[in-house]
Amino acid sequence: MTRDQIPLAPASWVPARVKPEHLRALTVLVGDQQRDRSVLVADRAGRLSVVTADAAGAGCLAGELRLLATRADLLDAGLIESWRAGRLTGPVVEVCTAEAASLNAAELELL
Repeated sequence: MTRDQIPLAPASWVPARVKPEHLRALTVLVGDQQRDRSVLVADRAGRLSVVTADAAGAGCLAGELRLLATRADLLDAGLIESWRAGRLTGPVVEVCTAEAASLNAAELELL
C-alpha cells in the first residue's frame, strides 16, 4: 500500500458549548439577514453558528458541520410563532435554558 492509498483518519469533533443565547438567535422570524437563519450548527472545532437550512444541509453532508437545533425544536419545546412580534414568543428564557442544557449533555455523551 502506498502513501496515497492510506486512508486518513477522520478529524475529531470537539464538543460544542451551547448557551441559551445561541438558541435565542433561532427565535428571530423577521429581519434583514436573520430571517432565514433557523438552524444551529457546530463545526469540528465546536464553534457554533446559526445558518440557513441549505447551508446546514450542505455542511452536514460534507462532514464539516453537525446539526444541533432548529427553530422547529424550539416550537416543539413550547414556543409560539408571533409574526407580529417578529420572533418566537412564550417562555423563551426557560425553553432556551433547558434546551441548551440538554444539548450540552448530549454533546458530552456523544463525543
